[in-house]
Amino acid sequence: MWETNVKDIREKLEGSFEALTFEELNEKPAQDEWSVAQIILHLAGAEARFLKLALEAAESGKVTGGEEVDLSVFDDKNKKLKAPIDPPEEPQTREQLLTALQTSRRLTDQFMEGHTEDTLSGKTMVHHRFGIMPVWQVLELLGRHEERHIHQIEETKRKISLK
Repeated sequence: MWETNVKDIREKLEGSFEALTFEELNEKPAQDEWSVAQIILHLAGAEARFLKLALEAAESGKVTGGEEVDLSVFDDKNKKLKAPIDPPEEPQTREQLLTALQTSRRLTDQFMEGHTEDTLSGKTMVHHRFGIMPVWQVLELLGRHEERHIHQIEETKRKISLK
C-alpha cells in the first residue's frame, strides 16, 4: 500500500510548489520558520537518510525481528517537531529543488525495485526518533513525513501571502 502512496504523495508535494516564484519559494514567513525551499530540501535530505538506513539494513542479511512503530506523531500537524538537521538557507530555484527530490527518490526506487515486504520480513533498521523499526515500514515513514510537510508548505504559502 505505501509503495503506491509514496508516489502519489510525491506528486502532491511537487504540485504544492510548482506555481511559486523564486522569491516565494525562498521567503521565510518568520525568522524562526523555514521557507518552502527549505522544507523541500529537508524532505529530500530526510528521504536520502531514511533510505540509506533502510538499504543498509536490507542488504545486511541480518534478521533481528521488531515490531512496527507508532508513526501517529506525524498526524498532529499542529505539533511542532524538531528536525535533527536544519536545511541550508541559500536560495534555491524550482529546478534545484526538483533535482534534489529526484536524487533522493532514486534511493526509494532502488529500495522498492530490489525488495518486497516479504523479503524484508524480520529485518529492522534504527531510526533516530523511533528506534528499532521494521525496514519495510520506512515507506510509511517517508509518506507520512512528506504528507506532514505538504501541510506545512500550504501553511507557509498562506503566511507569506499575508505579508
